Amino acid sequence: MFKALRRRWRAILAGAIAGIGTVVIILFMMNQPKGWPFNWDAETAIAAQPADARANAGANGRTGIIVVALLQPSRFETPFYVNFIDKLFEIAIPWPINRIAGRDPGVALIDPDSPDHLTRFRPRTLISFDGRSHDWDGESYIAKYARGQVDWVAPSASTAGDIGSFVYAGRAGGAPGPTQRAMLKARAVYYARLPGGYLPQRDQTLAMVESGFARVRTNPAVGGTVLYDIFNPHDSRAAIIRLLDSGVDTIIIGSTLPINSAFEEYRGAYPKIHALISDWAQRRGKLAPKLLFAPQLADMPDYAPLWARHLAATAPPPPTPTAAATLVISLHGLPIAQQQRDSWADNARRATSLLAPQLTAALKSRGWQTIRTVVAQEAFGDGVEDPANKLVSVAEVFAGARQRGDALAIAVPIEFLAENTDTLFLHSYLMFSGLPGYQRYSGPPADTDWQKPYVRRFTSGATTMMYIGTPGGEAQAEAGAVLAAALERRLPVARVAP
Repeated sequence: MFKALRRRWRAILAGAIAGIGTVVIILFMMNQPKGWPFNWDAETAIAAQPADARANAGANGRTGIIVVALLQPSRFETPFYVNFIDKLFEIAIPWPINRIAGRDPGVALIDPDSPDHLTRFRPRTLISFDGRSHDWDGESYIAKYARGQVDWVAPSASTAGDIGSFVYAGRAGGAPGPTQRAMLKARAVYYARLPGGYLPQRDQTLAMVESGFARVRTNPAVGGTVLYDIFNPHDSRAAIIRLLDSGVDTIIIGSTLPINSAFEEYRGAYPKIHALISDWAQRRGKLAPKLLFAPQLADMPDYAPLWARHLAATAPPPPTPTAAATLVISLHGLPIAQQQRDSWADNARRATSLLAPQLTAALKSRGWQTIRTVVAQEAFGDGVEDPANKLVSVAEVFAGARQRGDALAIAVPIEFLAENTDTLFLHSYLMFSGLPGYQRYSGPPADTDWQKPYVRRFTSGATTMMYIGTPGGEAQAEAGAVLAAALERRLPVARVAP
C-alpha cells in the first residue's frame, strides 16, 4: 500500500516538475525578441571580438557599414508610436503581461485644449489619436460623452508623468490602449507645444550620421553605408539587401546612441540585422559577411571633450570665489529591475567614469573650485518608478543642492545628442516639477534656435538649477566625427585607391 502511495506521489511530483519545466520553456520562448536566433547573441559576439579587430585590408576587401539610430519624426506621425510601443511590448514587457496590457479598450480620446489633466474634468471637445473629433457614424465624441458613453481614464499609478484621458468603448480603437494614449499625448501635448510643431531630433541625428558617413566613405575599403532606424526597420531592409548584393565581405555595425544597451542594440536592433543578413545568405546561397561591432560613442576619446566644451560655454561663473556647485552627469536611465539584466548599467558606469574628470575640469575652468560631481538618472529614479529609492535621480540631486545652499546645480545630459520629446517634456517635468516658474509640460519659446543649445534655468532660494541641453545643430559635425572615429576602429587603415 505504502509503495503504491509513494509511486503515486512520485508520479504527481514528476508531472508537476515537467509542467513547471514546460511553463519555463514557454515563457523563455515567448519572451525572446522577434527574429532572435538561438545560435547567435550580440553580447557574446561583441565580447568575443578582439579589441583590435578590423575589416579585411586586402586589395579586394569591401566593407559595408550599418549604423543604428533612433529617429523621432520631425512632425507628429502615428507610425512612430505604433512601432515604439510594439518594441516595448516585444523586449521590455514580458509575456503574457504584454498581451494583457496590449488589449484594445476602445477609442482613446483627449481634450486637445486641456490635454494634461490628472483628475476627472468635463471636456469641451474630444479627439482620437488621428485628430478626428467625430466617430465613424458622423457623431462627435463630445456628443457621445454627453450621453454617458465616454469614460474617464485616470493616469497610470505606476508611470511617472502620465496624464489622464478618455475612452469610448462602443467600438475598437484600432490599436492597443497604451499605443493610443502615447499617440494622444504626443499629438496634443508634445508636438502641439513645440514651436511650429517641429522636433529637431531627426534632422540633427541625420546630419550627424551623414557627417560621419562622409568621412568614412573616404576610406577606399568602404563599399556602402546604411542607416538603420530602430523604430522603422522595414524601410532599412531594402538598403541592407542592396549593400549585401554589392559584394561586401565584412559588415561593421555601430550605433548613434552614446551608451549601448540590450534594449536598443543587443536584443533590439542587432539581432534583427543579423537575422536579415543570415536570411539573405540562405536565399542567395552565399556566405554571410563577417560582422564587426564599433565601440559605443561614449568610449571614444573625443566624446568627453565634446561635452566639456559645451559645459564650459554654458556654465556661468561663480557669484563668489567660495560658491559651491553640484555637477550632475545625467543619464536617461533604466528601471532598477531592467538594469539588473541589461549591460547598459556597466556601459554607463564606464562612460561616466571617462566623462567625469573632463566635465569637472570644464566647470573649474569657469572659476568654480568647490564642485560635487554626481551621476544621476533623469527618468525611472523617483516615486512610483523607484519606490525603494535605489536609484539617484536628477530631481533628488537638485533638491540636495538646494538644501545645502549650493549656488549652482548643473545637469549635463550626456546620453542625448539632439533635443527630443524626453529632454524637452517628460524628463524636464521629472526634473523641474514644483520649481518656481516651471509649468507642467511647458514647451520651448517660439523663437528657439535649434542650432544653439536649448538651456533651461530655474532658481529656488540661493540655488540656480540648469539643464544645459544637447549641444545643438551646430555641434552635429563634432558628433559625426566621434561616430566616424568609432567606425574607423573596425575599418582597415585607409589605403590609397588604385
